[in-house]
Amino acid sequence: MQGKHWLILWVAFLCGVLATFAQFAVPPVMPALFERYGISYTEAGLLMSMFAIATLLFATPCGFIIQRYGVRNVGLAGLLLIMAGLACTLFAGNFLQFVAGRAVQGVGFGLVAVSAPTAIGQFLPADRMPVAMGIWSTWIPVGNLIVFFAAPRVLASLSIEAYWMLLIASMVPGILLFALVIPNPPRDRSARMLPERAVLLDELKNTDVWAAALTFAAFTFGIFSLTTWSATYLNEVMGLPLVLAVSGTLIYAVASIASDLYGGVLLHKFGHRRAMFVLPPTLLLLLWPLFAIPDLTVFCVTIGVFSLISGVIPPIVFASAPLLARRPQGIGVAMAIVIVGENLGFLIGPQVFGWLREVTGTFTASFWAMGLGALLQIFTLNHLYRTGVFARRPAAAPAPAPASQPPARPAC
Repeated sequence: MQGKHWLILWVAFLCGVLATFAQFAVPPVMPALFERYGISYTEAGLLMSMFAIATLLFATPCGFIIQRYGVRNVGLAGLLLIMAGLACTLFAGNFLQFVAGRAVQGVGFGLVAVSAPTAIGQFLPADRMPVAMGIWSTWIPVGNLIVFFAAPRVLASLSIEAYWMLLIASMVPGILLFALVIPNPPRDRSARMLPERAVLLDELKNTDVWAAALTFAAFTFGIFSLTTWSATYLNEVMGLPLVLAVSGTLIYAVASIASDLYGGVLLHKFGHRRAMFVLPPTLLLLLWPLFAIPDLTVFCVTIGVFSLISGVIPPIVFASAPLLARRPQGIGVAMAIVIVGENLGFLIGPQVFGWLREVTGTFTASFWAMGLGALLQIFTLNHLYRTGVFARRPAAAPAPAPASQPPARPAC
């Protein structure tokens, strides 16, 4: 069964990566969308925000839906909705239709983003969770890397229509593998797993899970702003062509993949240390202002160091959610809460970043504002540390004294 566990992990991971293709489809082609639809910076931020709003609205009930219909059915529905949303953007005749397509993609993304890690949490042993979730945590940077690398080249050699068609076609292998590999509990077991309303409400009152969600919101508030706007920043401020302007995002994606992976390993070894939780966001807080320096070398070094540090945080969040759930039946709800937090930051961050750029006329205030998310993470991650969710098990208690030897009285 051990091989089956890892197969489930890798199929869930693949489908998560495919879902991020839709999530990051817009930022690398943003200049082309400016030209095609004549939109403002605030409207461009809406393309990412509408995606996040739809994800938020449907990720919340997804934890409940999984209990009734199973992770396989919910994940398949999400992938099919992403395909439909990409088709809407392909045939969009105006900006409003394009936004509607993004909303449909966001609904599908929300279902995949909850069902895929829930499958990992349900079918993998708890002792493998830090490493497994460290691998899972790379789903976003891997998808980010592929899209930002491929998108400018597809536009340069083909067309934006071909770009959307390739994204639609990429969903097909994910749908087939998810249907064949991810198990659904038998009907009678599903009925037994269906939590009562009181159990669900109890999970929704779990402040520790909400602390993990708030951590993720603060994290994505800055990270998604950076990945959304960095190509535009390098294109406008430093004059790089679009093919080279995506280099900042590519550096982030490559470095964060590595840090996500070793983040899971470090969490497994040092999850009992406070520094594992509070040191990374403290360093990010110090790095954010450096992005505003209009120098390409400084930007590349900063984003490289930033990525090597920031990737440690997602494994903490993803691995803590199923472990903080009060009951096994609540894992799906816990994951849904975490995804809500992720997309709350995704919703607010790029919009705030674009609005500050438009109001001030520069990117300086935008980068400084992102440090607020790092500041909040210091407090929320410290809370997760205090829960002891990754603490080492205490040593076995000494054997009790024989009955003939009464325990010594405490000294007065």
